[in-house]
Amino acid sequence: MSSCPVGTSSPTYFGGLVICLIVDLILGGIVFYLKRKETVKSGGTSRKASEKNDTRPSQVTPEKQESPIVSEKDSATPRPTVIQQITLPEVNIGGLLETPRGKSFFSSPSKRSPSLATAPRPVSEARIDLERGSTLTPATTDPESLTPTEPSKQGTTTSALLDGFNRSLGGGDISHLRMNFHFQNLGLRLKNGRSILAGVNGHIKSGSLTAIMGPSGAGKTTFMSVLMGKVARTDGKLYINGREGEMSKFKKIIGYVPQEDVMLREMTVKENILHAARVKLPSTWTSKEVETYADAVIEALGLSHVAHSRIGDETTRGVSGGQRKRVNIGIELAGVPLTLFLDEPTSGLDSTSALSVCDNLKDISRLGVTVVSVIHQPRYEIFRSFDWLVLLVPGGQTVRDCVDFINLIVKIDKRIGIHGADKRSTTVLSEHGIPAANAADLLMDILAGHGVNPKQTLSPADLVAAWERRPTDGHELEENQKGYEEFHQRVPTLIRERGAPWYKQIWYCHNRALIQHYRNLSSFILEIFVGCFAGAMIGIATGGNQMFSGVYVQPYTFLSPAPLSWFIPLLGLLIGMIVSLAGAPAGVKVFSEERTVYWREAASGHNVLSYYLGKTIAATYRFTFSSLHFTSMYVLLAKPQALFGRQFLVVFLLFYGVYGLAAIVSMVAARGNANLVAVIACLFAAIFCGFGPNLTQAKRWGIIFIWEISFNRWAAEAIFSDYLWPFWGVYDIQAVADSTGYTLGRFGHDMGIMVLLGAVWRVIAFLLMVFTNRDKQK
Repeated sequence: MSSCPVGTSSPTYFGGLVICLIVDLILGGIVFYLKRKETVKSGGTSRKASEKNDTRPSQVTPEKQESPIVSEKDSATPRPTVIQQITLPEVNIGGLLETPRGKSFFSSPSKRSPSLATAPRPVSEARIDLERGSTLTPATTDPESLTPTEPSKQGTTTSALLDGFNRSLGGGDISHLRMNFHFQNLGLRLKNGRSILAGVNGHIKSGSLTAIMGPSGAGKTTFMSVLMGKVARTDGKLYINGREGEMSKFKKIIGYVPQEDVMLREMTVKENILHAARVKLPSTWTSKEVETYADAVIEALGLSHVAHSRIGDETTRGVSGGQRKRVNIGIELAGVPLTLFLDEPTSGLDSTSALSVCDNLKDISRLGVTVVSVIHQPRYEIFRSFDWLVLLVPGGQTVRDCVDFINLIVKIDKRIGIHGADKRSTTVLSEHGIPAANAADLLMDILAGHGVNPKQTLSPADLVAAWERRPTDGHELEENQKGYEEFHQRVPTLIRERGAPWYKQIWYCHNRALIQHYRNLSSFILEIFVGCFAGAMIGIATGGNQMFSGVYVQPYTFLSPAPLSWFIPLLGLLIGMIVSLAGAPAGVKVFSEERTVYWREAASGHNVLSYYLGKTIAATYRFTFSSLHFTSMYVLLAKPQALFGRQFLVVFLLFYGVYGLAAIVSMVAARGNANLVAVIACLFAAIFCGFGPNLTQAKRWGIIFIWEISFNRWAAEAIFSDYLWPFWGVYDIQAVADSTGYTLGRFGHDMGIMVLLGAVWRVIAFLLMVFTNRDKQK
C-alpha cells in the first residue's frame, strides 16, 4: 500500500500561464505594429489630400456650378457663380475630363470626333431657340462609337484604369467585347396567378447609361431581377448580343450593385475594393498590377482621400453615405465588368451626392461598360445624364422603349417636347396640355395616373397603347449585328480566365478574416477573457481537491475508502457545458454577421468553398486562444492528474465542435435568434456526455446513437480515461469504467472522433450555406 497516492490532485502547474503570457505578448506586439502602420498610412493619405487641396484653385460648390462636366482648361479658371441656372452638359468623348467634383474618366476632346465636344449652353438659351422654331442638337451620339482610346497625359491613374480594362479583356481590338440586350415580352407571374410584370419590351445598348424609371409598384427592381436572371421569368425572351441566352452564363463579367451598401463595414475603402480585384481579376495578374488597378478605381471614383478609412456603420464612424455608394460601385468595377446593373444607387443620398454618383456612372459608361440603373425621382441634372430610358407603369408594362433621353427637354410654352431621332413621339404628351415641371417628377406623376394633366385625357393605359400603336420606320432602334459572332467566340475564354484560383481565394478570404479579427479587437479580447474566466470557474468549483477514489485491487479491497466515481463524469459534463456557453455566441458570428456579403460575392462568381474555408481557418485562431487561456486557468486551480498538453487538446476540440455546430445554426436561424439557438444546441450536445443517463443505460434503451454524435461524449471519455489512468493497479478502475460505459485507454481514438464530428458539422454548414437562399446567390 506504500505506492497508493495520498489523493488525486497534482502540484500546481504554472506552465500554462507562462505560455499564455508569452502568446499574449506576441499578440500585443503584432497589434501595436499594425496600429502604428495603420496610423502612418492614414496620416500619409491625409497629408496628400491636404497638399492636393492647397494647390487646387478655388471653385464654386457643386450646387452652383454651371456645368456638370467642364474641360481641364476651364476648371483651372474660376467662373462666376450663376444663381438658379442649369446648363446642358458638355459631351466630351475619347479623352479625360477634369470635373469640379473630382476626376472623371475623360480629359481632352477626341481627335476622331472633335465636333462632339460642344460648349455648355444655359437652359434659358436653349428654350429661346426652341421658341424661335429651332431644334436642339442632340448632346450625345451613338454609344457604340464611344471608344476611350486617348487617356490623359496627366491622368496616370486613369491610364492605369484604362490599361486594366484593356488587359483584362484580352488586349487587341476590344470594341466587340460589349454587351447589348434585347428583351421581348418579359413577364413574371406568381404561383397564385398574379402578374407583376407583363409584356416588357426594349433594348439596352452597350456603352450607354440606361435608367429604369417608374412609380412605386411599377416593378422596376423586379424587372431588373428578371433581366439578370435573379428571378426566373415566366414569359418572354432575352437576347444577349443577338443570341438568346441567360445572364447566369456571364456572371463573371457582369456586376450588380445592390440598393443597400453590402460590404464589410470594419474594412477600409481600399481593402474592400482590393479584395474584390484580387478575387475577380485574371489569375495571370501580379499582386502589384492588381493593387495598381484597385488604386486606379479608387482614384477614378474620387475616394483617394478616404482610401484608408473604415467604411463604418450605425455605431462606428466611417465614410459618408455618398462615399459608401461609390465604394459599392467600386467593388463591382474592380472586376472589370462589361455590364453594370445598379438598384437605386442614389437612394438615401442628398441631391449633390446623388449627382456625384451619377457622374461616376456616366464616366464608367464611357469606358464601354453597359450601365443599367433603377432610379427613383432623380433631380433634373441626373435625369438629363441618362442616354436611354425604360419607363414602366404599375403592373410592369413598358411605356417607352429605350427613349433617347438626352433629347428630352422642357419647353417654355408649358408643353412637353421630345426632339431628336424619334420625332414621332413629339405630340404624344404635348397635345394633352401638361404644364412644365421637372421632367422626372412630371413623368412619375403621369405614369402613376395622376398629377399634372388638366384635360384628364392621359392615363398610363393610354401611354402604353399609344406606344404599341406607334409606326415603325428607320428611326427604330436596331441591334448592331457587327462583331456579335466575335463576342460569343471570345467571351468563353474571357470568363474562363477571370478570377483567382481557388487556393489563392482561400488565402485572400483568410487574410481578410484576420483583418476583421484585428478590427474587432475588443470582441476578440472579450472572447479570450470569457475563456479565461470560464476555466477559472470550473477550477474553483473543483477546489483542487481529490477527484476520484474507488475500490482497491485485491487483496486490499476491504481497506477501500468510500468510492468517489461520479465526480469525473460530472466534470466532463460541466466542462462541455461551459465551453458551449463560452464558444457558441462567438461561433455564430463567424458567418451570420456577413451573410449578405456572402450572397453578393457568390452571385458575382466568387468561389464559395474558398470563402468558407478561409473564414473557417481564420476562426480557428480565435478559439485556439480561448482554449489555451481556459486550460491554463483550469489546470492552475483544479490541479488534475493529466498532462497539460492532453488537457488542452480536449478543450481545443470541444471549442472546435462548438464552433462547427454554431456554424450550422448560423445558416438556418435568423440573425437575431442565432446566438440563443446556438447555445441551446451546443448545451444539448454537451449534456449527452455519459454522466446521466450513462452510456450503459443508453445502450439498454437503444438510443446510444444520440450520445455517439455528441462531441462531448468523446471528450468526457477522454477526460475519464486520462484522470483514472494514473491509478491503474491501485484501484479497480475497470469496474468503474464498466459501470459508466466508458472505454479506457483510447485517448487518440476519442480525439479522432471529435475531429471527425467537427468536420461533419462544418460540411453540413457549408451545404446549408450553398443550398439555402439560392435566389439571393444568383
